[in-house]
Amino acid sequence: MTKAVRKEIAIFSQFYDPEPCAASNRVASLARSLAERGHHVTVVTGMPSFPKGVVEASYRGMKGCVEYDGPVRVVRRRAPLAEPGALAGRMRNWISLALVLTRTALLELHRTDTVIVSSPPITMAIPALAASWRHAAALVVDVRDVFPDMGVRLGLWNSRSFVVRALELFVKLLYARAAIVVAVTQSARESILARGVPPQRVVLAPNGFDFSQAIKPRRRLQRRIFEVAYAGNMGLATGLDMVLDAAKLLLDRRDVRFVLAGGGLDASRLVARIENERLTNVRFLGVLSRPESLELLTEADAAIIPLHAGLVDAIPSKMFDALAVGCPMILSAQGEAVRLLRASGCGMHVEPNDAQALAGGIVSCLAERDALERGARAGQAFVRENFDRERIMRGLARQIGALA
Repeated sequence: MTKAVRKEIAIFSQFYDPEPCAASNRVASLARSLAERGHHVTVVTGMPSFPKGVVEASYRGMKGCVEYDGPVRVVRRRAPLAEPGALAGRMRNWISLALVLTRTALLELHRTDTVIVSSPPITMAIPALAASWRHAAALVVDVRDVFPDMGVRLGLWNSRSFVVRALELFVKLLYARAAIVVAVTQSARESILARGVPPQRVVLAPNGFDFSQAIKPRRRLQRRIFEVAYAGNMGLATGLDMVLDAAKLLLDRRDVRFVLAGGGLDASRLVARIENERLTNVRFLGVLSRPESLELLTEADAAIIPLHAGLVDAIPSKMFDALAVGCPMILSAQGEAVRLLRASGCGMHVEPNDAQALAGGIVSCLAERDALERGARAGQAFVRENFDRERIMRGLARQIGALA
């Protein structure tokens, strides 16, 4: 057996632990898996600021720092932050951090054999390309959302606009430079292949659930109220306005309650809606820690998973969380997410962007609690067998370690 070669690996990511989001969890799992294989891994990122849009208190006043996540070296650099809560401000934050990390890539990184970039945001490709060029290193592009497709489907960009044409050219150049392009769903892989990337260079490595973390046993509370919960990012891809519209339709029912937890671009606006429209059947908990979010799902009667109708190649990580803790799902989406729901047998599908359909689905679920719980128990076995994130990331780490 050939002895594994220890490599110097740099990962560029907008998000990293302790930021509570799917991107952070995925990057951390990959970094740790690579380190377990004996590689020297450095994550290059910013100061933790997601989802509130302000730097965490313990990092304020620092221009940069180096810390360790177990064997993983984490290099953090500070970039100017715009006012939170606006899309334009968030884009400026992405660009400013990319420029700061490009300087780090060119002037501060030592010998690097492999460079990995986690996208979106697509701006993280700028320092990754700089590091790959500077060190003549192999490039791996981990594509969590395909750009510019996602922006077009969300209605942010016109498909014929200059922005989309420029991004399309940049993405093709990025993929052409990459030794491996990683897709998280099969349909995303097909979109990448359609851009001319050879099939042997496009790897499928889906998201999943980290079973090394503690999961409290599922608790069915003895209550008359049917509680539906959402825990996660509150941004453009999620249909949370539609969830509030459904809550408004069910306002007269005393046996249904909504619980929303999280933060992000839309959080303050959603809170204002809850207050202004007197949605007394909605509780807003704000940002929760990872364990607290999972505990919320263990106690909820169902998890609401809303996704913008255009994002047909996405599977929200919230689905894996619900499956792992045994919480039935009410999924409002299309495409890959629906296929996963049907394969797991854990919940109900309703049409996306349709508050009436969601409200009707919640009422139907209320009458079928026992059947939902049986499906959710089967879903726990399904996700453990098919979507163990550590096992998936270890497989990806082997492929990255094998690059010449």
